[in-house]
Amino acid sequence: MPERHPFRRRKSVVFQPAEPAPDHGPADRIPLPKARTAREFAFRILDEHYLTREFVSDLIDHYLDRPYLSVMKRPPLKNFLGKTDDAAESKTERISSLDRRFITELSNGVIRRMNTVDTVIRSFITRPQERVENRLWTLLQIGVYQLLFMTSVPVHAAVGETVELAHFCGQPQWAGFLNGVLRSISREITQYFMDFPARDRVPVQPQRLTDAAYENRIVYRTIGREIFPDPVTETHRYIIEAFSLPKWLVDRWATRFSSDSLLKLAEWFAARQPLTLRVNRLKTTREALLAEFEDKLVNSALGCFGPGRRPESIWYDGPVRIVDLPGFAEGLFTVQDETAMSAAELLAPKPGEQILDLCAAPGTKTTHMAELMNNEGHIVATDIDADRLQRVTDNAHRLGLTNIEPVVIPRDSTELPYGPFDGILIDVPCSNTGVLGKRPEVRARLQAQDLIELSIIQMRLLRAASTRVKPGGRIVYSTCSIEVEENYQLVQRFLEANSNFSLVSQTEFIPGQPTDGGFQALLRRQS
Repeated sequence: MPERHPFRRRKSVVFQPAEPAPDHGPADRIPLPKARTAREFAFRILDEHYLTREFVSDLIDHYLDRPYLSVMKRPPLKNFLGKTDDAAESKTERISSLDRRFITELSNGVIRRMNTVDTVIRSFITRPQERVENRLWTLLQIGVYQLLFMTSVPVHAAVGETVELAHFCGQPQWAGFLNGVLRSISREITQYFMDFPARDRVPVQPQRLTDAAYENRIVYRTIGREIFPDPVTETHRYIIEAFSLPKWLVDRWATRFSSDSLLKLAEWFAARQPLTLRVNRLKTTREALLAEFEDKLVNSALGCFGPGRRPESIWYDGPVRIVDLPGFAEGLFTVQDETAMSAAELLAPKPGEQILDLCAAPGTKTTHMAELMNNEGHIVATDIDADRLQRVTDNAHRLGLTNIEPVVIPRDSTELPYGPFDGILIDVPCSNTGVLGKRPEVRARLQAQDLIELSIIQMRLLRAASTRVKPGGRIVYSTCSIEVEENYQLVQRFLEANSNFSLVSQTEFIPGQPTDGGFQALLRRQS
């Protein structure tokens, strides 16, 4: 397996941005006090992300997966609606499920829709952005995101509680400016939602995913100013600004997709998709788990592929953390997108076979293969990072799987387990352009030249795998990208250089049709 690349998810790692982080002035270096409210946590997460470029998801886990309040006497807390929690003293000292959901949505949402939020802010202030302190701009982003996208939050709470963050930052003089800008914006935001874009409309999603919302995820909220390009005559520019997608990426996609298809892609990436749970069929059935969820009032539904295609797929949307859902601790399910599920099914490992998972961590595809093999046979799960590989072991233990052997390998992937193997799965590091909705930071840090570097790493992995599969054996090459350099073109170059392999099948998954995007190819060794 290759050296760790910045586009592959990992634990508590700081990545380097494409450009240096902005120089923070003195007001942005004042140490922050301990966060106590949901918005204080969201601000602290965003502030640290901007300073260090660490993954927002890692920062959320760091701040929220541990006790956060002193056991000493403290004043009552405010929840994210701005209401005082007078019973705080008697409650757990961890973040509530509702507040955690609010913090996650707010911090991830600001990063995901940054260009949109910044466009709105710039249209309501007279001074240029470079003359606004960085932390003050972050406060504006937090306030505007709530006003535009978090429709369940009252305006008075979005404005008032965000203004209070100026004191949290140690800059009470910011409160007047912050209050004035947010109130001006709030007066222009209407409650009119339309089905098509316009210069005065922002694409948003209802806060709650209903059955209807699964079919029509995005609506367009009207504001009192025409601040976006015309979506009819300047479709690409509208998509870039209103949906916060990188210009170079939209320009690339415009050569492959029509304007209507491009808009549907943007809508998919702007929407909050429900989590997909893969039922562990060695322990239960989808029907039994759905019945248990219904009994515990867990908001869930059949996966979108239906009984004939994904018998283990369940959609979940709710405030309860996955680890707190009934059946998680017992190993009845794990989180995995339906497109990702198809990778193990394409390899089709059989009980008793020898399987290599070359890029295994965190182990969702590894454990899926083990379940398909009825926990019989042998899976060697490799990774270059022992800490990440431990997650494979932990997941396997929770799911009751015993046929997985974790193996740490060198960064240059020269010393792989010998095998030979009946089947090999390579879920390679990639650009993540098929899952931009779930990788909020990718929009800002991914550059066109990165595709060249990634394709070199991907080819090296595929060639390494080809030396470890037995004659008649098979390899599944998998990405969560929709870029041809990482997918069709790479597989074709490999086949041209390796005549002893043939292509059995290959599939590109277009985002939103009906799940996340990606690519999978099944190769077979002839001799």
